[in-house]
Formats: sequence, C-alpha cells, structure tokens
Amino acid sequence: MKFTIIGSGKTGQAVIDALPPQDVVGVFNSRHPVTVDALRKADVAVVFVPAKAFADMVPLFMEARTPLVIGTTGYEWPQDIDARLRAAGIVWVAGQNFSLGLNVMRYYGQRIKQTLNALRPSALKMRINEIHHVHKLDAPSGTALYIAKSLDFPRSDITAVREGEVKGIHTVHFDWPHEIISLAHESLDRGIYAEGVLLACEGIKNLSAGLHFFENMADDIIEQSLLSDTPTGKN
Repeated sequence: MKFTIIGSGKTGQAVIDALPPQDVVGVFNSRHPVTVDALRKADVAVVFVPAKAFADMVPLFMEARTPLVIGTTGYEWPQDIDARLRAAGIVWVAGQNFSLGLNVMRYYGQRIKQTLNALRPSALKMRINEIHHVHKLDAPSGTALYIAKSLDFPRSDITAVREGEVKGIHTVHFDWPHEIISLAHESLDRGIYAEGVLLACEGIKNLSAGLHFFENMADDIIEQSLLSDTPTGKN
C-alpha cells in the first residue's frame, strides 16, 4: 500500500516514522501543498491538518477521489458530505482520536454508564480529570472533550491540570452512592495514534463509499476480539 501524508506535525511525523520509507510517495504541508496528481499516486492519503486548511482542500480531495484517513479535529462536517462521497464513489475515514487504548476506554465507559444508570436511575455523577504538559495551550484537551461528548456530559465537569512534561492522562470517575469506579488512560508515545491510523488505512479497502468514523471501526475491533478466543491481529 502506498501512502501520501498531508500534515507533517507531531502526529503526521509519527505516521511517517511507522511506515517503510518506500511506501511513502509524498509528504505535504503548508510549504509544500499537495496536488491532485500527487494524491492519485497513493492508495490512501493520511490527513492531519487544521480544520480551516482541511476545508480549503475539500474540493481538491473530491477531485482526486483518493481514499482518506482524516485526523483533523474541529471541522464541522457538512450535512450532505456523506451523500456527496457516496455519489462520487469516495471513501473517507475520520477520527477524533486514533489511540486504540483510548477507544477501549471510551467503549467501556459508555457501557459502565449505561449499566450504573440501569441499576440506580439518577444516582450516577461523572467527572473527567485530564493532565497534560505545561506547554499545552488548550484546556480542556480535545481528547477530554471527545470523551465527554461520547459519554454525554457537560464540559463543565472536566478538570484540566497542566504540569511537567506529562504527555496526557485522562481519567473518568463514575461517582455512585458510597463507591467510585474510575477508568484512566495515559499516553506514553505518539506511536499509539500512528497504530490506529494504519489500522484505518488497512480497513478502508473493505468499506463502502461514504464518510466513516474510526470510533465505529474501533468498536468493531473490540467486539470481534470479545467474540474470539484469538486476540485481534494474531493467527
């Protein structure tokens, strides 16, 4: 499989580092803009650029018709984008967070919430605490907001701490009468995001045209692993 990488920031670089050099047909950024011809040389393009830059490139992506794996956050998807992609026979996969571990946390967090609410309606209180390095500008983090959205509770219940060189720790607390259940995820290396991106790139060839979300792919991987005696990815 041949890859084009659009966006050479920290996560884009992690994807590049995870690939054999001969499989990367081009790396593009604001100083070296991608073209339709460059996109068509790849089997899949990986896009990690800011939301405005992505919006500006949508017509180019539609013209090239190359499958995309998209890590852009903060972009508001047009209501008709899925229909447009299906009509053009194009496959895109977008993800808020490509860490498999973080998606496992999200998956089980949703089920813990559902179970506790079923056992004792209206008794559950939830909190998220996130810790990042002192250089991080946004607070709360995009990942904390993503978790909050997936569990359907407000931004006001997120506590953000900035200390040291912490890469990222996110903890969800489920406060129940007389007890607390907690789920925590700590990022140790950006390679965790590259792993998820490459899984999405591999799986994209099995998807129908349209807009898909990595979270659904991750759920499928988790559920398949639960049904199998063999861990995912092992023979």
